Amino acid sequence: MSDTMIPQFGAPVAASQKGATSLSKKERTRRAVAREPVDRLPTQVNYTAAMGEKLAAWFHVPVSELDARLDNHLLRVDIAYTKKVRVDGLVAFDWWGAGWSTQTEGYWHSFAPMAGGTDLDRYTWPNPHDPALLDGAQRAISADSQGHFVIANFGFALFERAWSLRGFDTLLMDMMDRSAWVEALLDRITEIQVALARRFVALGVDGGYFGDDYGSQHSLLFSPRIWKQMFKPRLAKMFSVFREAGMPVILHSDGDIRAILPDLVDIGVTALNPIQPEVLDHEWLRQHFGNHLAFYGGISTQDVLLRDDAEDIRAATEMCMRVLAPSGTGLLVGPSHRMQSDIRAESVEAMLSAFQRDLQNT
Repeated sequence: MSDTMIPQFGAPVAASQKGATSLSKKERTRRAVAREPVDRLPTQVNYTAAMGEKLAAWFHVPVSELDARLDNHLLRVDIAYTKKVRVDGLVAFDWWGAGWSTQTEGYWHSFAPMAGGTDLDRYTWPNPHDPALLDGAQRAISADSQGHFVIANFGFALFERAWSLRGFDTLLMDMMDRSAWVEALLDRITEIQVALARRFVALGVDGGYFGDDYGSQHSLLFSPRIWKQMFKPRLAKMFSVFREAGMPVILHSDGDIRAILPDLVDIGVTALNPIQPEVLDHEWLRQHFGNHLAFYGGISTQDVLLRDDAEDIRAATEMCMRVLAPSGTGLLVGPSHRMQSDIRAESVEAMLSAFQRDLQNT
């Protein structure tokens, strides 16, 4: 796809495999994100730790068995490292050195380690070749025994990683005032992420998952020109590790990112998440990109799952599946985001019952 061409929706890529022998979760997901025939849509319900405890109590299962109860199809693997927490316990530091509040279910940035300086050579960069980094991922993959579709997690992949190190407002100003320095920072981040991606592929994952929010509810956070200059070529390097290995790339990016969707297809994005219905119209998305992208998510945690009417939630869930997967494939269906504990367990059960209706109709 060129920068100026918007893809047009044509005939469905594949019809669902009604009555076919039941597929494994791994194979069902692989086929769905490749827009190939499946026996039913794969599902994935993500949740915070607090919401996990709430749901486990509701469904009367241990937290360790909640993913199975929810019929989740993905196994997300990540790096393993010793987490550091500030003396007062209020801030935890990630592998890169950025600090995050321990007092919220979501992500609340609390410390930018590069806020006070721009000397990239003086910063202590994490080592992507540390032999122990993937020990936990290796154990998880071995224990799973090919049960799930395994994705390597690259949350805060590039833009978000840069602002977590520098500070959100400061980085945006840097992008205007010292763009060459920002690109040097992004190159450092890209080098590390590419090295990790190669190690995950060698470990035996099934695909890559990248998180990098580029949009607000109404627009991009910066111009498409800046995104194409600073982020597109570096994301392409990360994605190529998986695409050259024949694996899909899932990108999570919040907000209205319509202006860069053709570019994301260009550089190898296979499936798009979270496809918030209040931001990206599902009919428009399927019509313009249904022959180029699979979709992951779709059920709004901002609206649908906060409703009190169970039948309303079921209807919205079924509508999501009909619109985004009219031929019965191309969708990994679930909440748009990790569910937080302000969502009622009854609402989750209503969503799951809609999934069950879909299963019974196959």
